[in-house]
Amino acid sequence: MNVTTPIPALLLAAALGPAAAVAQQSPAPPDVASALRQAYAAAGGLTAFKELGIIRVDMTREEVTQEGKIEKSELVMFVKSPGPAPGRLENPGLKVVAGDDGSRGWAVVGGQMDARPSTVVMVRRMIRSDLFAPLLPFSLAWEGVVVTGVTAADVAGTPTWRLAVEMERSFFHTPQISTTWTVDLDRRTFKVLRATSPFTDLGKGITADGMLFTWSEPVRLGGVTLNGLQKVVGLDVTGREKSHSRVDRHRFTPVGTDREATLFTNPVPPDQRPTVPAFQPPKRRRPSLRRTYNRPAGPAARPEWP
Repeated sequence: MNVTTPIPALLLAAALGPAAAVAQQSPAPPDVASALRQAYAAAGGLTAFKELGIIRVDMTREEVTQEGKIEKSELVMFVKSPGPAPGRLENPGLKVVAGDDGSRGWAVVGGQMDARPSTVVMVRRMIRSDLFAPLLPFSLAWEGVVVTGVTAADVAGTPTWRLAVEMERSFFHTPQISTTWTVDLDRRTFKVLRATSPFTDLGKGITADGMLFTWSEPVRLGGVTLNGLQKVVGLDVTGREKSHSRVDRHRFTPVGTDREATLFTNPVPPDQRPTVPAFQPPKRRRPSLRRTYNRPAGPAARPEWP
């Protein structure tokens, strides 16, 4: 009786030669331009998004803090596509109304002008912080955002194209948010599956959590698909998920362009508007004769999300 002896997997691979090894390799990733073009198309097209005009975004948030406390908040955003400016944000809980007319920002807090010079640039950074993730993939076209590469990856068994994304240093309103992200696209449909922002090292033993973004409940607006529900989960320094999480619900509404001036124009009289002070070179200081020591840092703190 003839008995067929099973061939070990390694011997089988060797017998089949290079062809089998090539077959098991991931396909070559598309170039950046092609990946972006297909991602925009999967969500309705970048041109269609730009033609939406002014969009109102009502956000309701429910956050579970690191201490297990549940916090709820509401925010109203207005943005003229493709964004992020002109833009406007309203926080009823804090009695804040702020905007950026496309040239500089302004803010009114409790009915009073915010006279801080940083307001001029900070409002746009806050708008980016709140809308960059919800408006993916279209926000990848914003000024200050560069996709530097595409690699093959896998998310829970789903093959993806992973985009490496870099933002300018001052893109967000706080250094707690990393400016180096990854965005995963479904390899077959090019739809956005998730985005990851790693932890940030703030120095002196202090770190800020990373964030993992996923979406569900897509909504249609003017022919494009936007993210109706966003879940954010905290990530530790190793990339593992934490109990710190937040759920954001978004309601998108088109707004007539006739309201553009009312929404975005700076209401503060020109002579009362803050300005960014001109740069002054630092004065040279005489070296101190006192001896100083480096004090060891205490337990690492993990600031909450902004």
